[in-house]
Amino acid sequence: MPEMTSPVREDFLQVIENRTCPGVVVVNSKMEVIWADRRAWELCRAIGHDRTANRSGRQLPKVVQSFCEKALQLVKEDRKRISDTPVIRKIIEGTGGSLLVCGFGLPFNEDPQQSQLLLLIERIGRRGLAAAQQAKEIFKLTQREVEVVEQLLKGWSNKQIAYDLKLKEQTVKEHIQRIMAKTKSESRTGILARVLLL
Repeated sequence: MPEMTSPVREDFLQVIENRTCPGVVVVNSKMEVIWADRRAWELCRAIGHDRTANRSGRQLPKVVQSFCEKALQLVKEDRKRISDTPVIRKIIEGTGGSLLVCGFGLPFNEDPQQSQLLLLIERIGRRGLAAAQQAKEIFKLTQREVEVVEQLLKGWSNKQIAYDLKLKEQTVKEHIQRIMAKTKSESRTGILARVLLL
């Protein structure tokens, strides 16, 4: 826990401990965790037990490690582009709900091998469902389209969405196409970014 310069009241400590901000992880090009906050480790534990260790002794779930490898490769391939948008995003199912992982490249132009990756990991449960309802108003979505967005926020495939909503898979694809048009997105991930960044 960070050092505090003055005593903090117990009720404030509870608020601090129960915050729902994202966890933050920084990974270097050798896939070593060079910094992570406590929230990030809590969320990593919720992702799964299939962890892989690195030299620092810290462990990331395998799905997060493969996410990092892909993101770092993208950073190395496009190191001249400086952007405040994530290089890559992924929704991962965990215990207690879905998690959104966003990777931001921290390129080092002189030596691409020194590039780093900033990960933000956050729960999307209630926030995502509230955002889906807000998207209904902003993007003029139908109730059925909102239901599809809610399933997308869970990271479900078209087949899973079709089964849950008792629709044909082709109908789900058509809903997603209409949602992409209304949100001016080019992909499922684009839809999620537009909805979650409201």
